[in-house]
Amino acid sequence: MVGAAAEEGKSLDEIVALGEKFNEGIATLSVALKTATHPQNGQEIGSIDDDKMEVGMGQHGEGGGGVMPVKTADETAALMIKSLVEATGVKSGDKAFLAINGSGATTLMEMLIVYRAAKKELEALGVSVLPGKCTELLTVQEMAGFQMILCKCCDTCAKYLAAPSDTPYWTTR
Repeated sequence: MVGAAAEEGKSLDEIVALGEKFNEGIATLSVALKTATHPQNGQEIGSIDDDKMEVGMGQHGEGGGGVMPVKTADETAALMIKSLVEATGVKSGDKAFLAINGSGATTLMEMLIVYRAAKKELEALGVSVLPGKCTELLTVQEMAGFQMILCKCCDTCAKYLAAPSDTPYWTTR
């Protein structure tokens, strides 16, 4: 996004301001059904019972949110969207960017199911959901779960998010 602003000839101050505005409106929340494994010895870092999930699992497999019984994709998305809406201030009439980042052991189909449910939750709140992403942006040593990313977007941020890009983890055309 800031690269697109630079390509358009924006000043460094304008680019920094745009990046800061985007950063202020973004929040992430993760859920894990199985913890990560250590890259050297292959052992699990922590543990989660088979019938449980942890919302708020850290990017490196550390616990932190709350262990609860496994929920459906729709229930999980609703729980996560509620927290992310509170964190970002997204409300009816706003535009928002939604992304699902896999954690290493989550299939694309599973990520798309969660994305669909989260998008429905946002649309029910009157939020216009911009084209999003479901992919492996940053994985965690075979952790089963995903990270949900929500960002409140102004028209300028939405314009630059949609700009053509060709980088290792962010490609749009």
